Amino acid sequence: MGQDAATTAEPPATRRPRRAAAVSASLLTAAAVVVLVWTVLAQALALAPVGWWGPLLAHTTSQGALIVLGSLRDGLGVWNVVLALLGVAAAAGARALSARRRAGSVLVAATVAAALVAAGTHTALVVTVARDGGGLHPFSPASPVPTAAPGPDRTVEFGAPGGTPLLADLYLPRPGAGPAPVLVRVHGGGFVQGSRGPSPYNRFLADAGYAVVDVDYRLATPQRQNWDTQVGDVGCALTWVGTAGPGLGLDPSRVGVLGESAGGNLAVNAGYLDRAGTLVPTCGDRAALPRVRAVAGMYPAVDLTATEPFSAIGREVGATYVGGPPERFPQRYAFTDSLTHARPDSPPTLVVQGSADHLVPADPVARFAAATAGLGVPTRYLQLPGLEHGAGDGLGTRTPGTELQRAALLSWFDRWVR
Repeated sequence: MGQDAATTAEPPATRRPRRAAAVSASLLTAAAVVVLVWTVLAQALALAPVGWWGPLLAHTTSQGALIVLGSLRDGLGVWNVVLALLGVAAAAGARALSARRRAGSVLVAATVAAALVAAGTHTALVVTVARDGGGLHPFSPASPVPTAAPGPDRTVEFGAPGGTPLLADLYLPRPGAGPAPVLVRVHGGGFVQGSRGPSPYNRFLADAGYAVVDVDYRLATPQRQNWDTQVGDVGCALTWVGTAGPGLGLDPSRVGVLGESAGGNLAVNAGYLDRAGTLVPTCGDRAALPRVRAVAGMYPAVDLTATEPFSAIGREVGATYVGGPPERFPQRYAFTDSLTHARPDSPPTLVVQGSADHLVPADPVARFAAATAGLGVPTRYLQLPGLEHGAGDGLGTRTPGTELQRAALLSWFDRWVR
């Protein structure tokens, strides 16, 4: 009997390959599931209306996680499709090696569907970018690894309002073409953090012939709610351009202002107040303010009254920057809201935003752009489908969103400033 059992037992040479196949199938299944979960979550953030995420936007941690996830997806660009296709390959390999063919078929079908959705959203973005003048970039970014943006040519102190030194990084064009048109760039950070620093736009615009002045401003703190003076700090930088600029090869008769997020709010407001003659710089001579010819806001927080109740982060920013909610400080919020300062003769205004922005919702920004256009202000509003706050420029890769923002900025300032 023992001899019969030994005869019918599976030989070790047969058991080993089967065990190896089972282990390989398990690893491939795990990889396919991870990719599937990533792709489903990332694409859901791109496609589902922002309001559907309301419960998660009500808490700082979960809202921050959504924004990070969306920004990572945007920064990967076409690599989301590559990753999804690798998930399909992993699922197919797992099915081939596994004895559970039905479950394997379900996983293959799910990964194929997710890959098709990822390819569809990427294609929609590529088509939109091409249509709006950003060029055709179906395989962007070329690498998913971020690259460091070039640093400035020099750093200067442009003022010290309230005893706080404020610095600016200068990105200068090649010499020899005469005084250069000037673009003052205002960084983002929710009015409470951030600083000047390399961006996807500074050196790009300098190489195109502009002198970029990337400025700091005094950040808000719970003890210093400077909703009424941050725009004046931008005005302080503008007075420096008017007085010190000519000695550095800058042309103060050709000035534009741009900014991202909170910086977009300050850039637009500074330009509007400057054109209206009501900008109060926190340093320098008000008479030295140059006439701002055009402004640009990338995913700009131009309507804090609407943004503040939208999210937990918005409420935190409102408490620190303004002092509390809109119903408590309506006049303060009115001052920060860009439409308050818009007039028919306000500077031409460019606005770029992602449709799936979970920090600064797209609807109030689109309404702002429509309202300025209705006043007669030359306005261009570009909305990138499925992109998060940052519109593709947050990871440091050259995404289709970054390409469009570069092209849009250059064409806008070439038209109105150069």
